[in-house]
Amino acid sequence: MLAGAAVPDWQHSLFLNPALSMDADRVQAGVVYSRPYGLPGLEWGKACAGWSSARLGAGAGLSVLSLDRYHEYDAQTVIGGMPARNVAVGLGMHALVVEAGQNHDDFVPAVDAGVCWHSGRLRVGAAGLRLNAPRWRDGTELPLRVVLAGSWQPVDEVLLALDLSREQSDEDAAFGAEFRLIPQLGLRFGVGTAPLRFAAGLAAAVGPVGFEYAYQFHPVLKESHVFGLRAAWH
Repeated sequence: MLAGAAVPDWQHSLFLNPALSMDADRVQAGVVYSRPYGLPGLEWGKACAGWSSARLGAGAGLSVLSLDRYHEYDAQTVIGGMPARNVAVGLGMHALVVEAGQNHDDFVPAVDAGVCWHSGRLRVGAAGLRLNAPRWRDGTELPLRVVLAGSWQPVDEVLLALDLSREQSDEDAAFGAEFRLIPQLGLRFGVGTAPLRFAAGLAAAVGPVGFEYAYQFHPVLKESHVFGLRAAWH
């Protein structure tokens, strides 16, 4: 959908808004795989799991980006809680590791924080990603990213979402929608502005197991296909 910082999906808590760790079934796990933009040798994957109760949620994940002998790792943990009715907050921690060989390996920690409020079918969220402005050993900074988001479900079969974000002087807006043809099958669409990009996909579920597919198109880097498998237990 491209937009998701206020969408009730626990996987979004690991990279969009830690407060969404509260929006989960009791136990869940998932894996995702992609060959970004079809570039030869470039692969990305993530495995994650989470747990939640009425007042507390937690999750962990590991994502890997690889190109020949170059590897990027992101080990993620997130914890969320409900300090007040209809309000969730969350804190995320990242251990970012680069393996480039020839003594070019590096490590930095990163910190995320977020909040999400909901009333009926409306949700509003805000998150700060990389709040500690981590720097690699060569001085390169991973800049702070601020996200403001909302989602609205006017009827059970339709979900609409909007994310507004800023990273240094760059601003972006992303809009997404999901349409449930039947409870077990949803179609998703999204568009982003900086740069102009598009996405489409589907989500299907059989019992506790779900399958997801997404197609994303970037005007310069072209297309990506993303495949996901998840399971959830109430």
